[in-house]
Amino acid sequence: MEITYLGHSGFLVETSDAYYLFDYIRGELPAFSKEKKLYVFASHAHHDHWDPAIFTNQHLKGAACFILGFDIQEPFTEMVQKGLLPADLPVLWAFPQQEISTEDFSCLPLLSTDEGVAFPVRTAKETIYHAGDLNWWHWNRDPRERNLERAINFKREIDRLGGLPIDAAFIPLDPRQEDAYRFCMDYCMETLDAKHVFPMHFWGDHELCRTYQASIKEEHPDWFVRFHPIRVEGEKFTI
Repeated sequence: MEITYLGHSGFLVETSDAYYLFDYIRGELPAFSKEKKLYVFASHAHHDHWDPAIFTNQHLKGAACFILGFDIQEPFTEMVQKGLLPADLPVLWAFPQQEISTEDFSCLPLLSTDEGVAFPVRTAKETIYHAGDLNWWHWNRDPRERNLERAINFKREIDRLGGLPIDAAFIPLDPRQEDAYRFCMDYCMETLDAKHVFPMHFWGDHELCRTYQASIKEEHPDWFVRFHPIRVEGEKFTI
């Protein structure tokens, strides 16, 4: 499996059978092999996760399907009605706990703690988890009760994954949360059965990835081995 980081929360995963592109808003895309299907995912309608240009991007015109978070339906429909997009685009809508199935993968989306969904994608050989904005959102300026509610909602959704073996997980590490930036990553490292974990949503703060990695080296050597800091956009990983 080859993984390319495309910026912010964007990843391209190439397996032996297909391509899976998640939350693409920028970055150089390869020339996709016509021997493999391409599936394009967008977790929700926020501009840093979904760009309508994915439907007109020359690299993505041959996509087998677009899998879109349910909150994208309204802006997508408006664009179709205005003639900005063709009505026959191959789209599957992702709703929480409603299974999506194709000949190459299945997915039972999780409800985001912000907008849209997270994608646990199960192929015949691999499992990929892309969190979207399913994050342990904790803001120091907010009331304790609000942060407690967010924590409960986050853990409820992550715990749905149970002991599912995951080959590659893409998890938020958001510097805007100050000292709470690591809450989500720590919980996922502790509870998910993920072989390889990649940070995302770190707003270009690559140093934060290294800071987190250094912080777990002594106390959690097993996490340290599984965590892959991202140094530059376009970086590739083979796992």
